[in-house]
Amino acid sequence: MQENKNIVVEQSGLFGNLGLGNKFNIPDNYVIYFEKEQNKELSLYIRRNYQMLKSKFAASDLNFIYFPLISSSSTNIQELISYYFPQLNYYLIHEKVIEHFNEKMLSQIFNNFQDEINFISDKNEYVPAQIKSEELLNLLDFKSNINSGLLFFKYDKGVIGVSDYFYSNSNHDYDLFFDEAIKHIVTDNWVDYSLGDNMLASFLPLEELTEQLDEDAKEVVQELENKLADLKDSGQLLFLIPVLKDILNKQSEKIDFNSISKMEIDYQNKIQLPYFKKEVEMSHLTKAIYFLFLKHPEGINLKELGNYKKELLTLYKSVSNQLDYDKMAKSIDDVINLETKAIYTHLSRIKSAFYKIMDASFAKYYIVSGSGEEERVVLFNTKDIIWNNFERFTPDML
Repeated sequence: MQENKNIVVEQSGLFGNLGLGNKFNIPDNYVIYFEKEQNKELSLYIRRNYQMLKSKFAASDLNFIYFPLISSSSTNIQELISYYFPQLNYYLIHEKVIEHFNEKMLSQIFNNFQDEINFISDKNEYVPAQIKSEELLNLLDFKSNINSGLLFFKYDKGVIGVSDYFYSNSNHDYDLFFDEAIKHIVTDNWVDYSLGDNMLASFLPLEELTEQLDEDAKEVVQELENKLADLKDSGQLLFLIPVLKDILNKQSEKIDFNSISKMEIDYQNKIQLPYFKKEVEMSHLTKAIYFLFLKHPEGINLKELGNYKKELLTLYKSVSNQLDYDKMAKSIDDVINLETKAIYTHLSRIKSAFYKIMDASFAKYYIVSGSGEEERVVLFNTKDIIWNNFERFTPDML
């Protein structure tokens, strides 16, 4: 434990990885006020100076969270759950998540309304209720001796409480406490972090090893990321995380988060992911190209794509409703000719088709991986494909 005038700090082993994927961990810019034991004076100071504190933390790129004043937003939780947790679709568990989340938010709205009435009606006599932090602290495996204060996740996780020095020497000026807390989180804590192993490779750029998304897919992904950002910025994520953890723990025998959905190709050549309850939509030519890669799990070097011309044309005829053979043959010629770059457009469309309906952490197993003219391969185990389009073609017939 480190005591620094007005604050006391414990570099705590808060369990930040909640097993919900990186995008649903507690954001590292969160600073959350908590109470194991009620601290009426500190909580009242926050309540009376909330907007000022929000702005002060925001100036240091931190998001200050005070549970009683978390506001509701119009974020579509169902859309986010379906996209980032497609496994929940199969057992309709996403409906339970949404139901429980809405119950929590309605309770929060009601409590906020009551609290606001009490606060406005008599600010001088107003006493805040104890902050209900137990659920969050249990999720974080909280083991600190500090009974009220701030949880922070920037650079290194920890807990900040009010020091004995503060109570004896500061005239209870909580501005001093918060100023010193922010300084520790963004300055002192960074120095400790930068000197440790955590810095190794932290800022290496991520290399994009597949084609870029098309504009439609970029728009879909960006819109979902914006909605998730709104959920985080509002603090509502802290109501969703416990719901997800509770339901997933109860359904652990049904849900395997280390698995992805099998694939079914039906008699109409529709690509279905039954475990995720999703269909992957592609144009006929793009789908034929995708089927070619599925048929060759060993991978295909794009420089040798001409060797697959006959096979690709057969696939295209099987999935297409076109009757103009010459036009279809011309399209295949364009695809196998790397100078036209048509193949890269279709690989981008394949990637985009999956990214539109699921997060990249799942989509990466289904898309055609690789870059440039090197060998391209689908990571998905093709043994897990059920071909129900045998009346028109099967891979063994080609």
